[in-house]
Amino acid sequence: MRVLIVKTSSLGDLIHTLPAVTDAAKALPGIRFDWVAEEAFAEIPGWHPAVDDTIPIALRRWRKNWRQTPAGAELAAFRRRLRAREYDLIIDARDCC
Repeated sequence: MRVLIVKTSSLGDLIHTLPAVTDAAKALPGIRFDWVAEEAFAEIPGWHPAVDDTIPIALRRWRKNWRQTPAGAELAAFRRRLRAREYDLIIDARDCC
């Protein structure tokens, strides 16, 4: 089973979500995760052995320059990367955990 976690908020929020990944990995052997995280914190999900890929997103930076070409091009690249893999489940953990 392949799961995408979307948790883009602060450093502490990402760290506090890692135990949920641990619990899922114990309950469902073979489950694998990818994680969408703010670019400044993209390293953190990779600390967990069940997380295969971290997909950085630059929401904070893009909000400042939304209409400029680099932000648009980066957003398009981000979308392509998300669509490159199929997921069995996507968890939007932005407002929970």
